[in-house]
Amino acid sequence: MESIRFAGRWVRRLRGVALIAAIFALALPGLAAAQTVSTTLLWTAPGDDGMVGRASSYALRYRTTAIVGTDTLSWWNAATSVSGLPAPAVSGATDSVVVTGLDPTKTYYFILRTADEVPNWSGYSNVAIKPASVDVVPPAAITDLAVPPSATSTAQPAQKKPGSPPR
Repeated sequence: MESIRFAGRWVRRLRGVALIAAIFALALPGLAAAQTVSTTLLWTAPGDDGMVGRASSYALRYRTTAIVGTDTLSWWNAATSVSGLPAPAVSGATDSVVVTGLDPTKTYYFILRTADEVPNWSGYSNVAIKPASVDVVPPAAITDLAVPPSATSTAQPAQKKPGSPPR
């Protein structure tokens, strides 16, 4: 087993698989890094009593599972609550919130409710859907990888560099 340096990283070569190992060594750090996205939700503020006055608070929740049938309550109870919601604006104005930390490979379903000062809670809003936003089509496979006939291989003396791995 020998170690080779590829694109700034040490890769162990086992039975000619150094190229595959090098590709994984380069790709895995990017895959391991948690990448998240955010989305903005907009809605028209209701009133305290129907569309009159000013409501007191909002409750927004989301899941990666769609609502099945008419059981919105079970969906709501299992959903993730969003914090940092604005106080409701005057009736008819546009309110919004940015939801962060979403996985770009997943589709998200959002539902909003409003409360007045009692609190009397509104019914559930319509479902807002944020589709997955990551490119899932991989690049084409390389089909013409070759060593040119004129290429020669030469043995180079091994040089021990500070910090290099053992052979």
